[in-house]
Amino acid sequence: MEKENEFVLMKSRSSQACIREGYQLFTSGFRQIFRKTWPLAVVFAIISATASALPVLVSPTLLLPGMLLGLIAVVLLLIATSRRLHKLQIMQSTGPIKAKTWMRYLGMVMLIWIVCLFVVSVLVMFTCLPTIIMMAANWESQIGMLNGDPSGMPEYVRWMTIIVFLLAGFIQAYVWLTILGPTYLMRGSIAQRDKEKKEFNKMKNEEKAIIYRP
Repeated sequence: MEKENEFVLMKSRSSQACIREGYQLFTSGFRQIFRKTWPLAVVFAIISATASALPVLVSPTLLLPGMLLGLIAVVLLLIATSRRLHKLQIMQSTGPIKAKTWMRYLGMVMLIWIVCLFVVSVLVMFTCLPTIIMMAANWESQIGMLNGDPSGMPEYVRWMTIIVFLLAGFIQAYVWLTILGPTYLMRGSIAQRDKEKKEFNKMKNEEKAIIYRP
């Protein structure tokens, strides 16, 4: 993510500003992010494709394990990408933020995450359309086979299904990574507000000490 004045990390921002500027930050630095993170996206695509294939190509009873594996893949993707971007100094670090500080700005955190998850849900829904079609076709074929019908799915459809799952997983990796921009600026805003509050309290205590000095 390019270091531009409008995207200074340590700056007090509102929730709306974190969301708006966060998405602008992600899109403006997408090329750089893509060059540094595509191997992680490939790994995510493989895990995501496996999660989708479990209930479709193996057994419908594996739907819950597949969903759990997909969720774990998302969490690991966000953590690994964030650490990599910090290590490469593409994203600056705010340092650790205490739990009580997070609780103080819980409303801001919840609002930003709800908006980000809504955006991700809409984008994932569009990218999942081919996957849903392949899932429906494979499930219909499996139901027919259980009822004694011959498989109406050619062998190449299985490989086509896997390829669709892989492509959808790769695209969805960068859909999920859009969360990083608003979250990055949110952390910077919270850290800056906490810093300003500490400085204000310190100055206030010093003024009290001067006033009540014997």
